[in-house]
Amino acid sequence: MLRRASQLFVALLCLLLAHQARAVWEFVQKDFSGAYAIYGAYLDDAVAPVAGDTKVAFRLTGAAAKDMFDAIGPDMRDGCPDPQIRIRNRDMLLCRHRPKDGYRCDFGFDLSTGLSIGGAVGGAVCGE
Repeated sequence: MLRRASQLFVALLCLLLAHQARAVWEFVQKDFSGAYAIYGAYLDDAVAPVAGDTKVAFRLTGAAAKDMFDAIGPDMRDGCPDPQIRIRNRDMLLCRHRPKDGYRCDFGFDLSTGLSIGGAVGGAVCGE
């Protein structure tokens, strides 16, 4: 009986702690810095967008990019020849950290379909 009561107490304590941990986090919207480009065709050979072929590429920088970078880790193996440039990606989201200019994350959407696509607003991932 004592064993059963102690198991019940431990289970209730775990539930209480889990609820407390959840209650501490608060949903907060934050401003961010970034850039975007709307285009047609492909990023490496972009043309003016037209109906049925309109895409958007986003680049986030600063705190938002750092938060995303931290959340999607770990670093890609052999991401860049320069070991100071750290690359992380998940599907069509690509983030990097370079000591020289900080964090950035690139992603995009095909506005004709709503599907996620890769996107990079100016500059190569490993270079400038």
